[in-house]
Amino acid sequence: MHSTARTVPTLAALAAAGLLAACNGGSDDSPPPTRTASSPYAFEEASANSALYVRVDRTGAPAVATALLSRGALTITGVGGGILNPANAANTFNDQRDQLNRGDPVNDARDFAGTFVAGPQSNSLKNIHFKLNAELRALGLTPCSTIPAGGAATNADVNVDTCVAQAAPAIIPDVIVFDPNRPDGFPNGRTYDDPVADRILAAALLRLVPDGATPAPHHIDSLLGVIDTWNGPAGQPCASPCRFTGDETNTFSPATFPFLRPAYP
Repeated sequence: MHSTARTVPTLAALAAAGLLAACNGGSDDSPPPTRTASSPYAFEEASANSALYVRVDRTGAPAVATALLSRGALTITGVGGGILNPANAANTFNDQRDQLNRGDPVNDARDFAGTFVAGPQSNSLKNIHFKLNAELRALGLTPCSTIPAGGAATNADVNVDTCVAQAAPAIIPDVIVFDPNRPDGFPNGRTYDDPVADRILAAALLRLVPDGATPAPHHIDSLLGVIDTWNGPAGQPCASPCRFTGDETNTFSPATFPFLRPAYP
C-alpha cells in the first residue's frame, strides 16, 4: 500500500475533506417549547410538515454529493420536466448537490442513482473511471471498472457495474443503517472515528473482496489514510472494522461518555 500515497492528490479531489452538517429552518405560529420542573427537557411539538423543519443538508454518507454530483449549473429534471426538488427559502441553490440535500432518502434510488452513475457532470462515476482507470492501474491498484481491450473511447465504454454493486448499499439511500447482528463500524452504523470517506472511496474505485468469494486485490480499508487520518504504521491498514484511528492531534477517541477529546488549540 506504499504506492497508494501517491494517489492522494488525485483521489482527494473526488471526496470531501470534511463533513459539513447544517440545520436551518423558518418559523411558524407554533409557540416555543417550554421546560417544566418535572421535565427539564423541551421538545418541539410542531407537526412534521411545519415550516420549522426544512432540510438543507444530509449527514448519512459524507462526501457522496461532493464526490459524485455537481455544484455548478447542472440540474436534475423531475416529473413533468421541472427542476427536481426546487430551491426554497432555506436552501436557494438549484444544483445537483442541493437537489439531493432537499430530497427524501426514500426517493434516492429513483431520483439520483442514474445521475450518480452516468450523469452529465464531469465527476459522475463513469466519468471518474474513464479518467482514472489507467492511472489507478499504473499505481498498482485494480479498479472495480472494466474497459474494452483496446481502451475506452468515451465514458460510455466503461463498465462500472461492480463499482455500483459495492458502493450503492452504503450510499443509497443516504441514511445510516445499523444491523445489530453484524460488527458495528461504517458502513454498519458509524463510530466517531470511522474512516468513512476512505471506505466510500475504496468501494467506488477499487475491486474489493466480496464476502465468501475468492479474494480480490483490495478490501474496504485499502485506501485508509487517503482522506481520513490513520495514525497506524505507514502503508498498513488497520483491522476491520477499523475504529479509533485517531485524529490530527494523534489522540484516540475516548471510550467513555461524553466521548469528547480535549479542546484543539
